[in-house]
Amino acid sequence: MPRITYHDRFAALLAKDYISSRDRAFAESLYTSYKRKRSLTSGRRRCFLQLEERYATRPEPVAGAEELCPLLARLAELDPGSWDERFVTSVRSQLLGGRELSDRQTEILAKIQVKYNDEAMSERDQWFATWNAEKGEAYRVAVGYYRTTGYFRRQVSAYDQNPEATPSMEDFKRLTDNKFARKVLAGWFSEPRFPVGSMVALGSGATYAARRACPNKHNLCVVVGVNAAIPSSAAKGCKVYKLLPVGGATMFLCEERQLKRARTPKKKK
Repeated sequence: MPRITYHDRFAALLAKDYISSRDRAFAESLYTSYKRKRSLTSGRRRCFLQLEERYATRPEPVAGAEELCPLLARLAELDPGSWDERFVTSVRSQLLGGRELSDRQTEILAKIQVKYNDEAMSERDQWFATWNAEKGEAYRVAVGYYRTTGYFRRQVSAYDQNPEATPSMEDFKRLTDNKFARKVLAGWFSEPRFPVGSMVALGSGATYAARRACPNKHNLCVVVGVNAAIPSSAAKGCKVYKLLPVGGATMFLCEERQLKRARTPKKKK
């Protein structure tokens, strides 16, 4: 009979679908440490033995665990790696482990089930059929904004790998329908206060770098480009202009909220 190693015991423990998410994460960390060091400290060995003992016998599952399998299949297909998928997986493990759900867990699960029911699936099918250039532009701008913030890395990475792919309805809403993205998109799609060819001056909110770029006394510039870059700040007036300073040769970028109309000098009598 072959010798049973810790590799075998860890594999057997992690194969059990009724382990709680917290204990599974802990067991995986112990296994990672074991594979790296080829041994377990006495404290980690004791914790592992406790886990083995705790999950040695499959408890009587709570009703509802198997009914979540179709939902998990849909989540794995449509929104893999999402918070929803992780939550439903955790809830199912909890039910398989014989532990009842809290009222809050039941409430959240019900919302997720509505998001992925047959009616919602039909809406998703229509989503891909109604994808258009305007939605694509909004998503591109939102991705560009979040690329600078470090959030939504999965969606940003997916877009960078294939900009022509249509994102899921969930990803589109996540990136475009929040208080930050709404301000960025409002700035991008709004009519420019200063059309190309306008004479503008730097306002009181202009950055030090912008003032350094203007060699003239009154910080006068000519607008040579509108929406010259995707806004990096979620604020009113975040539309970005490309400016050519009067008397200068180096163009620079500036936000709409940092500009004002240039005053026309009065003619001397």
